[in-house]
Amino acid sequence: MVRRLVNALGAAARTAGAFSDEATLRHMLRFEAALAHAAAGAGLIPAEYAPPIVEACDPALYDPATLAEAARRTATLTVPVVKALTEEVRKRNAEAAAYVHWGATSQDVIDTALVLQMGEALLPLLKDLGRIVDRFARLAKKHRATPMLGRTLLQPATPLALGQKIAGWASDIDRAKRRLAASFLEAHVLQFGGASGSLSALGNKAKPVMTELAKRLGLRLPPAPWFTQRVRIAAVAQDAALVVGALGKAARDISLMMQFEVSEAAEPAGAGRGGSSTMPHKRNPIGAALVLAAATRAPHLAATVVAAMPQEHERALGGWQAEWPALTSLFDALGSAVEAMLEVSSGLTVDADNMQASIDATSGMVLAERATFLLAEQMGKEKAAVLVEKALAKGGSFIEALGQFEEELSDEEAMLGYSPKFVDRLLADLKRK
Repeated sequence: MVRRLVNALGAAARTAGAFSDEATLRHMLRFEAALAHAAAGAGLIPAEYAPPIVEACDPALYDPATLAEAARRTATLTVPVVKALTEEVRKRNAEAAAYVHWGATSQDVIDTALVLQMGEALLPLLKDLGRIVDRFARLAKKHRATPMLGRTLLQPATPLALGQKIAGWASDIDRAKRRLAASFLEAHVLQFGGASGSLSALGNKAKPVMTELAKRLGLRLPPAPWFTQRVRIAAVAQDAALVVGALGKAARDISLMMQFEVSEAAEPAGAGRGGSSTMPHKRNPIGAALVLAAATRAPHLAATVVAAMPQEHERALGGWQAEWPALTSLFDALGSAVEAMLEVSSGLTVDADNMQASIDATSGMVLAERATFLLAEQMGKEKAAVLVEKALAKGGSFIEALGQFEEELSDEEAMLGYSPKFVDRLLADLKRK
């Protein structure tokens, strides 16, 4: 049953498509077609039987609903798919039907299809993540020295450059992206071991078959089957969750900066974007909402994959069966977060005047730390702290109450400290990656 309405806020169409029924069947049948070619090339099956098998590997020939119902009776989707494929081949060549799925096992098909699906979903997302990083980097450079109120524990802290905050988003998103790209590359391998991992059914033809199979599918050939060695898959899951978390950090900051009482930043506007069902004046941070929804789900989905790692002996009971739906939902969350943040990053606007107003609203209190250190150079930190506390207690303008260092405390460049240079360092580090 299609769940487009339920998944509307949790999945991007493009990423969801990589795990659609059509895509699942396409990748499973790609494996079967490539296996037929490889087995025929090695002389394990008659060469004339490969074409009818390949011809029957058309996903449009199969009914997903029927296959899904049958899968619950065998605890694997491969059994009904292979059975249906065999019947389709039989229509074309009765003798060829006996050579379908030659030497393979259910998990060979499922795991290889999963790896291919991850590639279909991930490669576009990695490019989009690069675009998000680039857009935030450009915005950070533009606001290299734009003062904003720093906030710690949700309260006013010392000022810093807005560019440092944005470059920090870009840096962490890029770091998570590179981890995900690396873990996916390690997982982009063939699964092919036969019944329990020995490929004994193929005899002395095991090596040429698995080598040709990997080549036809565009996958690397691992040293051995990895039926119950799931670190590769778990690493992809963890790193996908880290990407969503890094995007979530930016989304959280943006949503807080969009609050009406703050109004320091705004997501891009558009017809119907961010509207309310009852309040026409609303401009909600909907991109941030979608990212934060994904960030709430992703860690638990990744945890399911990690929890499935202790698998029994050579083939597991329940462990790898738990991964596919969890990974599908995780990639839905990842795709949704990337798509939403890609739109936000394309048109995020900044109100520098409101940022300055937030600083001004503190009446100079956020300069108390700097004033303490200026005084400490003359009288030591303890005595300086007493004077600063007295000035703060008077209320009103902190600088006037302090009665000194007016010029130094009004120096915007000194107020920002090393912050603009941190922007430079973050951006330079991004260029080196």
